[in-house]
Amino acid sequence: MVFSAFSNFPKRDFSYLWKKIRAHAHARNIMSRPKKELTGACLIFAALLWAVLAFHEECFLRKVEDLSLFMFNGGFILDSLQIPGGILSVAGSFLTQFLHLPWLGSLIWILSLLASARLTAKAFDIPSRYSAFSFIPAAILVISNMSLGYGVFIMRVTDHFFGPTLGYLTVLIPVLAVRNISRRGLKAAFIVFWACIAYPLTGIYAIAGTLSVGVSAIRKRTESGSRTVILPVVSAVTAFLIPLVCYNFYTSFRLADAWTIGLPSISDTAWSAQIGAPYYILLALAVIAPLLSGLLSGNNEPKTPAIAVQIITTAVLTITVSAFWFRDSNFRTELAMSEAIDSYDWQKAVDIFSKAADSRSRSDAKAYDARTSKISQARSNDEIMDITDRFESRFFEPTRTMVMYRDLALLKLDKALDQAFSMKDGGRAQKSRTQIPMAFQSARQLYLNYGLENMCYRWCMEDMVEYGWSFSTLRYMAEYAIVTHEYELAGKYLDKLSSTLFYRKWAQSRKELTGNTSLINITEPYRSIAPYMCFENRMSNDMVKPEVFLINHFLAAQPVMATPEYDRAALLFAMRTQDINSFWERLMYYVNSNKFDRLPRAVQEAALLYSSLEKDVMELQYDKTVRDSYDAFNRYVNSHPIRSLKEASYPYCKQFGKTFFYFYYFIRNLQTY
Repeated sequence: MVFSAFSNFPKRDFSYLWKKIRAHAHARNIMSRPKKELTGACLIFAALLWAVLAFHEECFLRKVEDLSLFMFNGGFILDSLQIPGGILSVAGSFLTQFLHLPWLGSLIWILSLLASARLTAKAFDIPSRYSAFSFIPAAILVISNMSLGYGVFIMRVTDHFFGPTLGYLTVLIPVLAVRNISRRGLKAAFIVFWACIAYPLTGIYAIAGTLSVGVSAIRKRTESGSRTVILPVVSAVTAFLIPLVCYNFYTSFRLADAWTIGLPSISDTAWSAQIGAPYYILLALAVIAPLLSGLLSGNNEPKTPAIAVQIITTAVLTITVSAFWFRDSNFRTELAMSEAIDSYDWQKAVDIFSKAADSRSRSDAKAYDARTSKISQARSNDEIMDITDRFESRFFEPTRTMVMYRDLALLKLDKALDQAFSMKDGGRAQKSRTQIPMAFQSARQLYLNYGLENMCYRWCMEDMVEYGWSFSTLRYMAEYAIVTHEYELAGKYLDKLSSTLFYRKWAQSRKELTGNTSLINITEPYRSIAPYMCFENRMSNDMVKPEVFLINHFLAAQPVMATPEYDRAALLFAMRTQDINSFWERLMYYVNSNKFDRLPRAVQEAALLYSSLEKDVMELQYDKTVRDSYDAFNRYVNSHPIRSLKEASYPYCKQFGKTFFYFYYFIRNLQTY
C-alpha cells in the first residue's frame, strides 16, 4: 500500500521541488562553494600516504614522539604559555603523543592536512576545476616533516610535527571570518581584535593571517574598483605593532624573534635553510594566496573541470614531495635499533642489523658486477680509482651508531666475541647536510647500559637544557636514579611520567621497584648493568664522541673489582682498536676472569693473526676451522693481489667477511663522530 501511494505521487512534483532547492542554493551561493565531499583521487592519495607513514616510517614517527612531551597537568600548560604561540605548542604536543601509535598519529595528521586543503579552497575562493592547487600548503607541510632526517635530533621545540599544521589552520580563520562581516569598519575592528588575541596564542601564524586578510582586501578592492584602503592599512599596521606591544608582556624571548616566534627552531645554523625554508614558504604563500587565487577565478567558469591542469598539478606535487622525502636505509635501521635498545630487547636489535645487511646483499652483487664492467674498460689507474669511489656509496656499510648498538646488544647476549666480527662493519657517514654527533642520538643509551651512569645523566641534563624535557629524557633520568638507588630523585621523574598518556604504566612498574634493592638486582635491565659498574663512577668530558670515550674507558687501568662482563667488553673494544698490545693485555684479564670450554672464534682468529704478525705464535688451543680459515685467507691473498682496499673489499668480504682477518685488513681509518 505504501509503495502504491508513492507510485501515485505525481512525478512533476518531485521535479518542481528539486528546482526550488537548486534555486534556493544558488541564491545562498551554496552551489558555487567548493565541494564538501572528497574526490576519489584525494582519498586514494591520503590512504597511500597513511600506509607509508604508519608502516614504513613508523620508527621515525615514534622517535618524533620520543623526543616530545605532553603531560596532563596545569604546570606543563602554564610553562608553555610563557612565550607567544603557547596554546599552539600545547595542542601540537598533545597530538604528537599519539605518534606513539604510528597508525593513529599519522591518521590524525593526514586528517588535519585534508582539513587544511578544504579550508584553503574555501578561504581563497579556489574554483573546483583547480582544486588541486588547494593541496599545495598540505604538500609543503608534508615536506617540512618528512625531509627532516637526522635534523629531528636538533629540533628545539617538541611540537614541530603538528604545530605548523595547526598554525596554518589558524591562518585561515580570520580570512574566513572577515568574509561574513559586511561593514568595513567592523572588519578593521575584528582584525585588530583577532591579532591581539591570537598572537599570544599562535605567534607568527596570527600575523600571517592578519596580513592575508589585508592582501585579500587589496584583491577585492582591485576587482570592485573601490578606492578605500582601510583594511589593508589596518592589517599591515597591526601586523607590525602587535608583536612590539606583546613583547613588553613577556620575558622569555628576544625582540628579534617577535616576528618568527612559533616557528620550529634548531640548534645548528648549518641546518637553518634546510629545515626552516618550508615554513617560510608556507607563510609567504598564505599571505599572497588571495592574489594568486584571483588569477585562477573567472566570471565564466567552464562546465567541465580542467582535467589536464589537475593532473599536472597533482603530478608536480607528488614528485616534489617524493624528491624531498628523506630516504636512507641506515637511518631507518638506526631508529629501529634505538627503539629495541630502549626496550632492552637485545636480540631484536641484532636481528634488525642482520636483516638490514642481508637485504642489501643482492644490490651489492649488482653494484660489484657493474663496477667490474666499468673497471675493465678503464685506461688508467686514476680512472679506476675514480670509478671505485663513485660506486662506493652503492655498497652496504653500517654507520658507527649501528655498530655500537649491535656490539652492545651482543655483549648483553654474551655473543659479542663470537659474532661481532662475523657481521658487516664500517663507518658510513650520515646522509645529512652536516654530521649529527653520535652523542645526540645514542649517548644516554650507551652510557646507561655500559654502567657509566653519571655520563648518562650528564647527557640527559644537556638535552634538557638545550631542547627541553622529553619522554626519552625523563625515562633515562628515572633509570639513572633507580640504578644508583636515588629513589627520591627517581620518584620525581616517575611522577612526571605518570602524568602522561602512554608512559604512565611504565612509570608505575618502575615505582614498584624503587626502594627494593634486592628486587632491582634481579630485574632487567638493572641486573645486566650492575656488572659494568665495577669502577669508581666519575664525571668526565667525552668531547661529544661516545665511541672514543668508551674505548678509552675500557682500555684504562683495570678496576680492582672488575667483573667477567667488564672484561668481555674490554676485550671487544681492544679488538676494535686493532692494537696488538692492548689485545694481549685484555686477553689475559679475560682468560683469568671468564670460564669457557673454548675461546670465542673471533678471539682465536685475532690471537692467531697477531701471533703470526709478531712471528711468535701464542700457545693457545686453536680450533682446526680457525687454522684452516687463516691458511685459506693467506692463499687467497697470494692468488688475488690487492690494488686498493676499496676495490678488493667486496670479493674478499664474500670469502672472509665473517672473520677477524677481514676486519683487521679492510676495516681501517674509521671516523667516529
